[in-house]
Amino acid sequence: MIFMKKNILFIAGLFSVLLFTSCAKDPANPGYAQYMFMNAAPDVVAGLDFYVGDLKQNILPIAFGSNTIYNSTTPGNKAIRVTIAGQQTVFSANNYNVTDLRDQPARYTLLAVNKLQNAELVWIQDNLTTPAANKAHLRIIHASADAPTVNAFIGTATTALYPAAIAFKGATSFVALDATLLGTSYSIQIRNATTNAVIRTQPMTAVAGKIYTIIVRGSVTPSPWAPTNTVSSTLVANN
Repeated sequence: MIFMKKNILFIAGLFSVLLFTSCAKDPANPGYAQYMFMNAAPDVVAGLDFYVGDLKQNILPIAFGSNTIYNSTTPGNKAIRVTIAGQQTVFSANNYNVTDLRDQPARYTLLAVNKLQNAELVWIQDNLTTPAANKAHLRIIHASADAPTVNAFIGTATTALYPAAIAFKGATSFVALDATLLGTSYSIQIRNATTNAVIRTQPMTAVAGKIYTIIVRGSVTPSPWAPTNTVSSTLVANN
């Protein structure tokens, strides 16, 4: 009788575990929000450190033009602080609310932009919808404070990729590019939206199913201590 009771208790316990497991989040996809940090601050030579609350998110300083991978966080209001690398000097700080979409984690890009005297953070939500077959996705983020309003073109094309010009702190939606599994080569021209002058040509290889962001960063008039940080661009793979 005691043996039967033990078996009944074991089966009941196993059923409870299975029931709980079926209701719990998939540990491989917990649905937490995810964020990527990009250093687009053109006159911080030492690089930047990035904190969520009191937890430092990087091991090495994040250099100008560099970005982290997506990191995960629980949903809610987050205190974001960016400091000069290796110091407690705050570059900029703000609070942001992140959501939990369960089946599809909400993803964000956080950028440190502008020169030290006007330092600020830009928080952008990322739409990482899977591209259609034989397509890749591309968007532009304008992170250069003194650069003109821009648009993007495939090579020397006369029709812009985006319907509206992109101003500082602006981000386009993602547009589809033809792509193959082996990759399709593009030269994306970033042009002055008023004069049509080419500001930067960003080469890229679009692989089918991949999602990309071109971040325009740097300064038209760089600071004397960072003379090489002129207007340029960084190609980021979002998936």
